[in-house]
Amino acid sequence: MEVSVNLRNSAQFFACCGIATLLDSGSRFEIEEMNGQPRPRAKFVAEDDIAKLIADLRAAKFSVVTEADGATFIVDEYNHPVAVELAGRTTLLDWWLNKFWSDKSDLKTWAGTSTPLGTLISLTEMIPTDVADPLNAGVEAGKNSRPNFGFDPRAASGERGVAAHHAQVTIYPLTELLCAIGLQFVRPVRQEQEFSYHAWQDALPPELIWLVGAEGLDGVKSKRLVMRKEKRSKGIFAFGAAELVM
Repeated sequence: MEVSVNLRNSAQFFACCGIATLLDSGSRFEIEEMNGQPRPRAKFVAEDDIAKLIADLRAAKFSVVTEADGATFIVDEYNHPVAVELAGRTTLLDWWLNKFWSDKSDLKTWAGTSTPLGTLISLTEMIPTDVADPLNAGVEAGKNSRPNFGFDPRAASGERGVAAHHAQVTIYPLTELLCAIGLQFVRPVRQEQEFSYHAWQDALPPELIWLVGAEGLDGVKSKRLVMRKEKRSKGIFAFGAAELVM
């Protein structure tokens, strides 16, 4: 399986992490170079077919979690951890919270009454029929139906300079869903206001990409990318396009 991916789009990168994890198969990025410089447009190569995974995502079940492994959720009603039931496997998502479930993490970008549970359910309902290019399969959404987690620069850019009551933006449901799952296993590393991740170029099993994707590893060929968290309005943020770091 080969999937077209823009490495500067962090949502697409973490979506690839989600694909590799859910398929439980080896994977790598094919990155071409031009004049000695890596090109951000790349291919994600995995050892399985994504078609069944997409069908499983359409049938996924999501539910709120209030307690797990001795931790009790104590933030507020809008940011509960979520259990994902997918193809007979249950995955806990809580990357928007700290490890004690007592406050938000650096990766949380939304505010107000939006909830992870509602966002995940909405994205599942928005998966388009044509998914030949899964990470670029978009659907139009109005101002009251924009489920996203703030990692895909494409979702934020559509709102700039457009009156709120007219604003339309394209949402990429599969990218968003898979990104939300990938972030649970591969967390970008924060250094002040920057967050970095690594696109691995050697074929690796999921257990290794969880480490290499976040921090890199000596002996494994990879490219490092850095993104910044940008404030949009009160309590609302988004991650901008990442830059390749040589």
